[in-house]
Amino acid sequence: MKADILIESNLFPSYKGEEELLNSGRFGKRLAEFLKSELEKENIIIKDLYPTDYSFELRIDQFEFEIFILTGNIDGELNKYLISIEPKKEFVRKWFRKIPSKKRINELYKIIEKKLTQNEEINII
Repeated sequence: MKADILIESNLFPSYKGEEELLNSGRFGKRLAEFLKSELEKENIIIKDLYPTDYSFELRIDQFEFEIFILTGNIDGELNKYLISIEPKKEFVRKWFRKIPSKKRINELYKIIEKKLTQNEEINII
């Protein structure tokens, strides 16, 4: 199951003061906002966008289980980013049920990959 995408682009520099929200040298809010906008065009509703220690996280809860998309620059890099989709397991447990997640994660991965490849200023590496 594919759940990580490495990209290279100059479209997503850090905002002024963004390093105060994350660990030093880390950023990714512009990339998170880009993905939010693109996913909403596909009727995927982003419930929340917030900083963590090392990345920005988008939360999707319109499906049977929550999905998180993490976006952040690679340590020490100004134009290389990791997009990571969670959970990275084939099943999610919720209220004593075992919910298959692989199909939904793969669909989301393909949508994100398509949106990235449609922009000539973004390279998947």
